[in-house]
Amino acid sequence: MPRFFLSASPNDGFFEITGDDARHISFSLRMRCGEHLVVCDGEGTDYECVIQTIDGQTVKAEVLEKRPTVTESPVKIRLYQSVPKGDKFDYIVQKAVELGVSEIVPVYSSRCIVKPDAKSEEKRLARLSKIAEEAAKQCGRGIIPKVLPHMRYADAVRAAYGSTFLCYEDEKSYSLKEYLHDFAEKGEKTLGFFVGPEGGYAKEEVLLASERGIPSAKLGNRILRSETASGFVLSCIAYALEL
Repeated sequence: MPRFFLSASPNDGFFEITGDDARHISFSLRMRCGEHLVVCDGEGTDYECVIQTIDGQTVKAEVLEKRPTVTESPVKIRLYQSVPKGDKFDYIVQKAVELGVSEIVPVYSSRCIVKPDAKSEEKRLARLSKIAEEAAKQCGRGIIPKVLPHMRYADAVRAAYGSTFLCYEDEKSYSLKEYLHDFAEKGEKTLGFFVGPEGGYAKEEVLLASERGIPSAKLGNRILRSETASGFVLSCIAYALEL
């Protein structure tokens, strides 16, 4: 069923959907009275509804059933993603949302080709947040993952909380498999990880993370592209902690 996010609660057993969502229901999906859709409150609760009235600008939907969303990861996952060149970050956000991420922090590390641009920050965040919302609708998420304002690498390392690791191809002794096993043993509920840029992390950056208690973990025998690594890690997390 089509899914839409509304921050409001139902009023007397009905949701009133307006704006772009109402137009999308009316003209793109061409839905009609009697058809079902899901309204999610963005906090993990789904409402299955049936359309009662629809006029292109407003959709009135009656609540049939309220239930908790079952598509969320059992842990809160924060991705610290070094910003790649071009439109690769759009792809990373979309796929990370599909794979269960909770928050995404764009990070500027020393080898990032792209540099921070304060003038375009607001527009960039709005675009990425829209991508996250559309991906959340498509894959049935119970929340809309947040894309947070960018951070410098050193600041992101200092601000990291919970269990956090750094994806590093030159790590020799500690693998992602081992890290996730240790994490599961602890029973913690927050997990973060850093993914580097096209040129990888400088040794000084790896040392800084280690000094802050953030270990490095090897993802395997193959070196992954920056836009591939986050999806790989999120898939491994889902396998280890969900399936």
